[in-house]
Amino acid sequence: MRLAVFAIALALAGCTGRSYSDDQYQRLMRSAPGAAQPSRIVARESEMLRAAQDKGQFTASLEFAAASAKVVSASGELVAAEWLPNLDDSGPIAPWSPALVWMSCDGAFAVSQGRFQNAAGQVGSYLTSWRRARSGDYEWLHNAAALDDPQPPPEATSSVSDPNAIVVEGLESIDGNVSDCTAPTSAAPPVAEDLAPTNSPDGTLSWRWGYSGSARIFRLYAFTDGEWSLVVDESWPADLRGARAQ
Repeated sequence: MRLAVFAIALALAGCTGRSYSDDQYQRLMRSAPGAAQPSRIVARESEMLRAAQDKGQFTASLEFAAASAKVVSASGELVAAEWLPNLDDSGPIAPWSPALVWMSCDGAFAVSQGRFQNAAGQVGSYLTSWRRARSGDYEWLHNAAALDDPQPPPEATSSVSDPNAIVVEGLESIDGNVSDCTAPTSAAPPVAEDLAPTNSPDGTLSWRWGYSGSARIFRLYAFTDGEWSLVVDESWPADLRGARAQ
């Protein structure tokens, strides 16, 4: 089920600097039927961005992380609870905006993909996987990010002098998607993969995080339109020679 979630970009503090009430968020969330509401992930990312502006990026990231959360870095997998507390929060944040959300039919698992901009004005892309906690809030499980190489021309990126500036290229909409709510024909996509799959609790999303050769890999399969489809296929450079020292 593919839902073009327009106007949600207006709810992003990172894009407009505006703050929306819980009631306004709830109205946005009704753009998708049933338990799966992609706009809840957008709202959660906006909430985390506001927390980053108030408390520091790494403190906020840890507050929104699952206990087992990991950062899939270029030099190896890092346990968020061990790594983030050692980072300096005093510098400027790197604001971000989601552009794509995929969510399982039951709303228990989601993936967001978007763009960020660092303090030097460089831009890149990121991926975050989310799960719904017992509290009902979403907490992130995995995160990976990388700068564009090469960087786009300077006029294609926005200024970072204002932390509430539009992050990248004037994002105007967010593509929200929900997998089919019919039972998948197989427990996982019938494809050959070098990475072991993990499935959402309802079996309607299947994903792979990991390393292959000199790359970080993320692949997301969704059961949509009655079949498994590869909906996100991301690969970024990695160098694991120093991973043992992490």
